[in-house]
Amino acid sequence: MKKTRNSIMLDMIGWVGTALVIGGYGAYATGIISDAVIYHIFNLFGSLGVLAISTYRRIWQPVVINSCFALFALIAIIRHYL
Repeated sequence: MKKTRNSIMLDMIGWVGTALVIGGYGAYATGIISDAVIYHIFNLFGSLGVLAISTYRRIWQPVVINSCFALFALIAIIRHYL
């Protein structure tokens, strides 16, 4: 199957999202970053990236889990600033 420009772009967004989620968690867990808000920002944008490619490919399990992760991260960020 030939990849379109949109599917290639979504693949890249998905990989960047994956790197943000894993990198953010790893950096926070090891103390490289100590600010929880930065961790939640990584998680928010990472989850949205994985959500985009999962929705495009119609793989619903990652859609559900990354929707929850993105929502939780957004709530944490908002609560931090209120």
